[in-house]
Amino acid sequence: MGVYEENIIPIKIAHLAEHVSKVKRISLDDALVYIYVNPMYKRLYDEKAKWWYLSTEALYDEFEYWRGRQRRDVPKEVFEFYTYCMEIYAIRKQISGMRAWVLFKEYGADEYVIENYDLLHTQGMEYVLDDIQRFINKRRR
Repeated sequence: MGVYEENIIPIKIAHLAEHVSKVKRISLDDALVYIYVNPMYKRLYDEKAKWWYLSTEALYDEFEYWRGRQRRDVPKEVFEFYTYCMEIYAIRKQISGMRAWVLFKEYGADEYVIENYDLLHTQGMEYVLDDIQRFINKRRR
């Protein structure tokens, strides 16, 4: 990636965060989270696609498109179990719920818990937490 692109993307992200904050009526910090967890974020650095040439509004539309593609319907009981696991994990590790959420997202533990709900929800919480920790540790390597 060239120097120009390397310098323009952070500026684009700042403008996009301001736009997201305004449109969604959320804080700038929440807008940054919205950007960083969106699959489109990684695409910004695709030198061939040159996404950074888009206007802030057009870039926002792309982020919304990819956000919609990212969504999937998760049954209520599965979501409640996932949230419960994440919160108990945070308590046991003495970290914030937000930090636990970031860890789960970063290492794919969120998908792991959701995809393995049928097995995991029949186990004791100590087993589930150990299993999640083993999963995260394997992904860290």
